[in-house]
Amino acid sequence: MSSFTKPLRKSLVREIWDFTGPGYRAARKRFEPYEWSTDKHIVLTGATSGLGLSSAKTLAAAGAELTLVVRDAERGHALKQECESLGAKRCEVIIADLALLEDTRRVIAVLIEQGKPIDVLINNAGALFNARAKTSEGIEQSTSLLLLSPVMLMQGLKPLLQAAGSARVVNVVSGGMYTQRLSMSWLRSGFAHRYDGPAVYAQAKRALAIITQEWHAEWAKQGVFINTMHPGWADTPGVQSALPTFRRVTKWILRSSEEGADTIIWMALDSALENVSGCLFLDRQARRYYLNKKTQERPTDRRALLAFIEDHVSN
Repeated sequence: MSSFTKPLRKSLVREIWDFTGPGYRAARKRFEPYEWSTDKHIVLTGATSGLGLSSAKTLAAAGAELTLVVRDAERGHALKQECESLGAKRCEVIIADLALLEDTRRVIAVLIEQGKPIDVLINNAGALFNARAKTSEGIEQSTSLLLLSPVMLMQGLKPLLQAAGSARVVNVVSGGMYTQRLSMSWLRSGFAHRYDGPAVYAQAKRALAIITQEWHAEWAKQGVFINTMHPGWADTPGVQSALPTFRRVTKWILRSSEEGADTIIWMALDSALENVSGCLFLDRQARRYYLNKKTQERPTDRRALLAFIEDHVSN
């Protein structure tokens, strides 16, 4: 196990302080330089704002071949032009609302038909909803967007990931998941009896992290290496709109979107990550999946989550 894949163990206060802008700038002092140029084909979801926008621009400047999955056509096509001007080898935009599983299936179908191997899949698309709602498909929207859609993309695009030879999946989760113990009864109900936007968001992200833990070893045998990252507390448009009180209190210590996205880009490009799987990264360093044993799910809930995924996501 290399130095950056051995999970750091700090006090709870220090671990949480690492989420901040000052925490990032302290961590940056130990970053090793690496080659930024690339000819990788990278599929990135949620690319028109926040972490996704910062990632798209930096990956374009590194010469990547980009497929950007975005919801807003006008912003997506403007970003395509910008990425091409920054130096992307190629940039394609697919318009889709990933809260809808039918749209997710359509993205998969488009990419499978094209047949281009995928070197890196970055599951970044997300939103924090302060009010409970169902999608037009009848699924609670946080569950659909934050859990079912990225899992469906992983499964559906697996042939193209395998075709790349040694591919990577980067699942963007959230430090908020440290506050949550997976509750399958809550998830199965669609969070119907009690809805709290930040907690629901964290539950979905925790579930995605558990799926990563469950799948990574078997997928690695097939040449696809899955890891998660969380960006710390970044001052993204999503935080500004969904968590105004949190932002007002913490604004002085929040990270920029560029600082939050740094580890996404590193995970996509750095050759040191070759064949690394099953890790949770913050600031280019593996971190613990749980800061408190009380938030570790029961084995029965972990098995139930796998069954839930099997029931809702099909190839």
